[in-house]
Amino acid sequence: MIYIQIPDEQDAVGFLALAKSGIPVSCLQQNTYGVQQEHLKVLKRMKISFRKLDAKDVRLAKPSIAA
Repeated sequence: MIYIQIPDEQDAVGFLALAKSGIPVSCLQQNTYGVQQEHLKVLKRMKISFRKLDAKDVRLAKPSIAA
């Protein structure tokens, strides 16, 4: 999985492009997404800017225990 961050001003359009691609995408906090290589092609084709992140720098949500 590749982790990316989309700037605030392009986040809505970028997420919609990712969601419409038909390939599952992981939504994380702060406009961060876990994507596949095909997603990057879609974003580049639509001229939506993004920044690749190191996996070690991405904070994943911890699962909560149901009470």
